Parts: sequence; C-alpha cells; structure tokens
Amino acid sequence: MKNAPYPFQDFERAKKNLFAALVEEEEPYALLTGETGCGKTALLRELRQQLDRTRHRVLYFAEARRLGASGLVKVVGETLRVRTSMCHAVTFDRLLKTLPDESQQVMIWLDEAHSLPEETLDEMRALAEGDLDRSPRIQILLAGLPKLRSELQGRPSLWRRIVVREEICGLLEEETPPFLDHHFEGAAQRLGAKGLGLLFERSRGAPGLLLPLCRAVLARAGRTKTKIDPLQVEEILERWDMA
Repeated sequence: MKNAPYPFQDFERAKKNLFAALVEEEEPYALLTGETGCGKTALLRELRQQLDRTRHRVLYFAEARRLGASGLVKVVGETLRVRTSMCHAVTFDRLLKTLPDESQQVMIWLDEAHSLPEETLDEMRALAEGDLDRSPRIQILLAGLPKLRSELQGRPSLWRRIVVREEICGLLEEETPPFLDHHFEGAAQRLGAKGLGLLFERSRGAPGLLLPLCRAVLARAGRTKTKIDPLQVEEILERWDMA
C-alpha cells in the first residue's frame, strides 16, 4: 500500500490556493475546513513539503483545540529562542520584540482548530497583528471541521480578516478507481463497478474512510487477483459497521 496521498481534484485545488495565499500573497490568515477523513492533515503535510524551508518556518499544532493562550505563546517563544518568563505578559512582549528580527516567515498551523478557546484566538490574532509598521512576520492557518467556519463567523472582526477560506470535500465518484489503484494495485478491477460504488457510497468520498474500508474488503477477500463479488463487499461493509 502506498502512503503518499493521491492528488484528487479537490485536494489539489485547495493546496494550490493555500500555497498561493500564504507564499505568493503573504496573507496573514487562511482557513481550511472539511469533514473528518477528507484529507485536511494530508494536505497540510503536502503543503509543508512544498515550502522553502530557508524562508518559512512552520509551527504545527496537531490538537489545537486543546491549546491555551499561554501554551501557544510559550511554544512559539521557545521555538524562536525567546527567553520565557513566569509572567505570560512579559514572554508575549519579548516575543513581539523578537519577531521583526526573525529572518524566516513564521507560520502557525492549528489543526483540529474547531472549539479553539477564545483566549487562544485572541492571542493568535495579537501575534499576527502585533506590528502595525511592518508586514506580518507571523501567518496563521486554521484547519478543522466545518463548524470551525461558523465559530469564526461568530467573531466578525476576525472573520473579515480571513480572506482565504478553503473547503475540502473529498473524492468525486469517478476518482474512486484511480484513487484505490494508487494505494492498492489492481483493486479497482477486482472490486468492479458495483463494489466501487458500494465503497464510495459508504465512505461518502472521504479518503480517510475509503482507505480502511477497502483494506478490510481486500483482507477478507484474500490476496488472489480474482474479482470480488459485490455481495461479499456489502457483507464486509455491514460487519465493519457493527464492529
């Protein structure tokens, strides 16, 4: 099985737009939303690999909704070798004074950012907008479930500043065969049109769900290259739901 993500249409569109916004336009904020399993984290991983590491430094937080304001400032400060203090305000002030001398553009990527504490959002914004005289040295990328969008809309002053708002929806049905063949050689032929249709319907086109479903079907069907009966596919999927 290949671990590299398949470049499906929605994935490539969102990645291209985010790269242009952050690198070419230098937008201070960007937003990426999508349902669980649609490929948000894989997209962030690919996007990071495209960046010039001599110009950009990415600070990635995997479980951002658990991140407090003081924790955000402490981690960013330590990464930039700012002398931290027991007093949060002192650390924050030192960090702001250090940023203009930073040679790299600092990107803070907050994954699973839905339900992010309000104090963390406020601190994030203060970091991004802390120097009115210069272009921002910190850029913020927020990624999370679709409810993140509505949460941010509840903060109009911040929402207006997020110009780039990308939504990743998953695979088109016609992308299912090449997607599965990319990860499991010969899978599409073995599954046939009906089997592929069942997998797409059950996963709703979400790559993160489609992959384990297909893996389960292929494991139960055995390693032979014979075609898999759609009834067997349906039975395996039903058992998956009950597990």
